[in-house]
Amino acid sequence: MCVEIRARNGELNRTLKEQVERRLRLSLGRFSDRIRQVRVLLTDLNGPRGGIDQHCRIEVSLVPSGTVMAEATDAGVILAIGRAAKRIVRQMRDKLERRRTSRVRIGATGCREVLAGRDRGPRSRRGRAADEGSSGDAVALAAPVAQNLLQLEAEIQDG
Repeated sequence: MCVEIRARNGELNRTLKEQVERRLRLSLGRFSDRIRQVRVLLTDLNGPRGGIDQHCRIEVSLVPSGTVMAEATDAGVILAIGRAAKRIVRQMRDKLERRRTSRVRIGATGCREVLAGRDRGPRSRRGRAADEGSSGDAVALAAPVAQNLLQLEAEIQDG
């Protein structure tokens, strides 16, 4: 994971750069095989006047293709980085879940439709093991069912 950090209207010292890299590696570490590059832009919007003016923009380039971006503004640069990192993790998780759980179905018109399905409902700790087993089975069964539907569609069109 390549991390590029730049600062505009402010100073980027070695300590701040190390903190930003550490925070991003901790937050995005589980996605490291899917990330090509991470670009961070730190901006002091008001300059020496102060106020809630520290802005952080994080842009992540994904390996196959695509970009995910998150921004945050706060009173301190570390706080802005933390908020932007939380947002980018949430967006990465959502984007990668959509890619992983998309499936194909045959619509009423006979055309193939791609659906992105995911369950965002709350789960209790007690029911998590049972839920994970059943959802894994459902996902494992979805691909053969879709393939069977495609074969049926081809047979109907041929015959």
